[in-house]
Amino acid sequence: MSQTPPYTPVCEVSSATFEDTKSSSSTTMSCLGTDSITVDTTNASTTGTTEPYYNSPTSPSSQNFDSSHVLSNILDTRPQIPKHCIGVPKTPSGTKLLTPYKLKSKSLENFVLSSAVFEIKLDRLLGKGSNSYVHLATLSTREAKNMAMQFAIKIPTAKNKVKLIEKETEFLLLLKNYRDNMWYRKYGDKPFPFVDAYGLYYLDKTQFPMIKKTDLLPCLLLKNSDTDLFKFINERREITNASEPAIGLTNWFCLFTFLLNVLQVLRDLEAVHCDIKTDNILVEDASTSEPVFKLIDFTSSAKITEIHEQPEMTLQFTPPELLKDQNKLPSFSTDLYSAGLVLLHAATGSAPYHGYDYDPYYLITLVKEGKVLELLTREESNRMTGNPQVHKILRLILVKRCTLEELLSLNT
Repeated sequence: MSQTPPYTPVCEVSSATFEDTKSSSSTTMSCLGTDSITVDTTNASTTGTTEPYYNSPTSPSSQNFDSSHVLSNILDTRPQIPKHCIGVPKTPSGTKLLTPYKLKSKSLENFVLSSAVFEIKLDRLLGKGSNSYVHLATLSTREAKNMAMQFAIKIPTAKNKVKLIEKETEFLLLLKNYRDNMWYRKYGDKPFPFVDAYGLYYLDKTQFPMIKKTDLLPCLLLKNSDTDLFKFINERREITNASEPAIGLTNWFCLFTFLLNVLQVLRDLEAVHCDIKTDNILVEDASTSEPVFKLIDFTSSAKITEIHEQPEMTLQFTPPELLKDQNKLPSFSTDLYSAGLVLLHAATGSAPYHGYDYDPYYLITLVKEGKVLELLTREESNRMTGNPQVHKILRLILVKRCTLEELLSLNT
């Protein structure tokens, strides 16, 4: 998700105008005409700090509910949910009740959880971008209060931002359909590499004060998780050997396999994510020997045939060719290059172009020239080259711009 840190200027590069904002974790830039690029500043001068964790739409749960797996299974097997449990709220004629936002498709309407059956209580704010707030929330059934679980809920910042919630939800439904009909057939019991979405839920001003009193808006419920990859890298870097990847060699190859799975699914769907980056990968079971990674944030995702202009992306994870040519559209190679930069971050312990995001104009020049490996410090290079296979994979992706098939052959 596109976020802006406190007191970070928002830059319109094409017109060189600057606007000070006070939102949450990276700088949004409209550069080279129509494409919207985000400069990720979450790690700028913050390495090793104990800042609150706001990079991900999910966060460690402060409570454990014994029946959470029951409710999760009910929501995940949606065809078994009784019809009265789903559906957009009705507004009786002749009343002054709020009129729910009209969703654009029947599939979205069928993904709505009925407020007559389910109840949501918001917890702390996890983050805020230009398009949405993200809160930790507790979902329970009104009849059985003890059947409850925690979710992350994505709330649009305004009525005109609901279309982005709709777009993301439609892509998540596409992924859910793939999981149910293709994933287990092809990959067995491997964890599905994308975050689970459990439904849409309507909120009004009485439940969330930032909503206008005339609005009743659909919000997206996502599975909660332990942490994100950015934080995971920072924590693991402190305890790993200086000649191995920052997250450890076993975890690095686990991340590599996860990203290959992501890219295979997207290719099967003939779709692109367009914003693969460290902050958009969650980590479950982070304290175990086998962490599980999940990709999130599908605001920019789409079928390739539906992309007609460059979507919003994060500058440090953008391939050079998209900055050199504003008419060039994202492709499978776009996501592969971004995945390579994620692997580089996990190997070196530092985000791509770390330390160069103080000047957006200079940063654009560096990204255009693809000089990410040339900017590594000696310590970062030692971590990348400590294992010959890690080094080979990173050079294949970032320098030789290999295909997915070439990487798959290395992973067999």
